[in-house]
Amino acid sequence: MEYTREEIERNVREWVVDKIDRNFEFRKYQLECIVNIIDNILSHGNHNYVVEAPTGSGKSLINMIAAGVLADYWDITSYILVSDLFLWEQYSDFLNKHKRTGIAMLKGKIGNYKCMLNGEDITLADCTLTGLSWASMYNANTIKEYGYECAHNCQYVKARKKAIKSKVCLMTYQLFIQTFKMINPMDDNPYQFKYRDIIFCDECHNIPGIVEQRVHAHIKEKDIDTLLEIYDYVNGKELDLFKEFEEDNSSDFFKDMSRQDVIDEYKECWKVLSNPESRKDEDMTYRERYDQLIKKFVPVCEDIRNNITLAKKAKQYLTKEDLHMFGVTNWFWDYALEFGEYCDLIEFCGKDYQLKEIAPNTRKDEGAVCTFRCLKEDYLVYKYLLNKAQFRVMLSATIGGHEAFDENMGFTYTDDKQSIMEVIPSTFDFKESPVHFLNKFKMSLKERDISYGHLKTVIYSICQTKFKDQRGLIQTGSYDIAKRLYEDAPYEVKSRMLIYNGSREKNTMIKVHQLSKNTILVGPTLNEGIDLPGDECRFIIIMKVPYPSLADRYVKEKIKFYPLWYNSTTSNEIIQGIGRGIRYDGDWCVTYIFDACFWNLYLSTKEQYSKELQERINII
Repeated sequence: MEYTREEIERNVREWVVDKIDRNFEFRKYQLECIVNIIDNILSHGNHNYVVEAPTGSGKSLINMIAAGVLADYWDITSYILVSDLFLWEQYSDFLNKHKRTGIAMLKGKIGNYKCMLNGEDITLADCTLTGLSWASMYNANTIKEYGYECAHNCQYVKARKKAIKSKVCLMTYQLFIQTFKMINPMDDNPYQFKYRDIIFCDECHNIPGIVEQRVHAHIKEKDIDTLLEIYDYVNGKELDLFKEFEEDNSSDFFKDMSRQDVIDEYKECWKVLSNPESRKDEDMTYRERYDQLIKKFVPVCEDIRNNITLAKKAKQYLTKEDLHMFGVTNWFWDYALEFGEYCDLIEFCGKDYQLKEIAPNTRKDEGAVCTFRCLKEDYLVYKYLLNKAQFRVMLSATIGGHEAFDENMGFTYTDDKQSIMEVIPSTFDFKESPVHFLNKFKMSLKERDISYGHLKTVIYSICQTKFKDQRGLIQTGSYDIAKRLYEDAPYEVKSRMLIYNGSREKNTMIKVHQLSKNTILVGPTLNEGIDLPGDECRFIIIMKVPYPSLADRYVKEKIKFYPLWYNSTTSNEIIQGIGRGIRYDGDWCVTYIFDACFWNLYLSTKEQYSKELQERINII
């Protein structure tokens, strides 16, 4: 049955009055976009619908209203997916104020929920140690039998139960991917998550990177310590607690493998896999050997978990060491599954798509890490995201080139083979927000030192004269340039500069900046994910075009498979960066681009820049 656009619009307006506010006012183009999305799903059936929606267009509301109307009027189910917990919290704040929407929310277990009984992270909850599944926590008879009436008030159980029952659920991409990797959604179990009709994807330009980061395999120099810890545990060093509960002898799993055999096999694999000069054929062989080694530990870990569960049910005392081992086996179980899954993935995609990287561990004294990544991002996105729903609705302020977006997003694996795209025009007045481009000095590696000497003088002058008493930010492209710019600055400018090293320090400095009167944020990664409205940002200096580093092997290899990606993603970063200081209609911010490398990039990707943005750019 087809519905007219008038009927759809009427239902949208009714839903908003009932669920949000009778005085709710749609932003310009917002209602039209919502109707377009619903009309496409009900009448046109294009499975990949992409919306480029600029800052101020209300992307989150478009997602929530479209999902809510489809659920309540047409019984169409969906997930709303976001790129990080910061954006999740923004949705959450709105949904907590408007509970009548019926949209459920769920965070990942690790670090977000605590057990009410033992105070541990929910992954080590008392009921988990007893071997009870989360599904059993919904059964009144089960929780009464085992004495876990606390399940009625458990924040995780309540949130998960509501999320499963709801027609619309908010999650991060990371949780969504992990959820559907660990369950069979076709199972009849009513307490499991199922595939739904639609996935609404916010900040969709981040999807390939997020998915790729969730699908990789690694082997650490110190992983042998974990293997030996498990080996020793099941061979009697700490097993006395479980003797009366053991049904099988865990050591039987290792009857053909001594402790020294484990060490020798691990060392042989590590010797090849940690060698940057090893051939791909060698890597494939020894990666498979390592996979077979860790698979021997999977049933062992299961046995350890079963014994701890039996001891817990028998009300035996569990020490911190026992809890530690339960956590180790939990981690190792997931680790082994992910490693094996990666091996299967490369078997399907082909060894050309395997990339090995070796780097020191960021944690102290843990040695090197060998990481295997998969370059076939388009297939990863399809496998772990696109094929989990019949329809995909994707929104972002920076889609990039349409062809490049489709190429990297995996739409070629779907029935439609491509997406259809809607572009929402900006409604902001940019008269006071020019983008000045200095087409003179290049910040490429060869010319950087010479150009820096000229540009730093210009930057200090702008900070001291034009914006002496106003806040702004300088996007340097690297920490080294930020540090150099800070150290060379005259006192009047240096005293205003806020530099940082890493994301944690950056978040602290952003808060300091928001509470100040004339500070300047200086550093890389200031082009996305920060909101500086009004007086918090009156000028932006883009000191270097943020090309992905060609020193990064992943970047270098990816360009071979997705040639349009490199320039497209760089222009997206610039467009995102320009938008940090103009957050609402009437807001203003002056932008300067001081890297002459921008011009060729701009000409090659001009279609990515909106008409409004093109008109703002002037060469100085």
